[in-house]
Amino acid sequence: MVKVITIRDDVYSRLDTLKKRHAMSFSEAIDMLLNESRISREGLIEHAGSLKERDIDRRALYKLRRWGGGD
Repeated sequence: MVKVITIRDDVYSRLDTLKKRHAMSFSEAIDMLLNESRISREGLIEHAGSLKERDIDRRALYKLRRWGGGD
């Protein structure tokens, strides 16, 4: 089945570059990116809670929260 999607020009350009670099179709390029995203999320979940309190750099955490707008 084929579907039509709408994406921004800049996203299309980046996707087109990726697909050409790896000699793949747009569908294959999107699938690859989605799989990488899933693997990254799973990798993060595996490590959740593995830091010890003493390993946390509070100053860096504070800067990240301020930069990202987090609490």
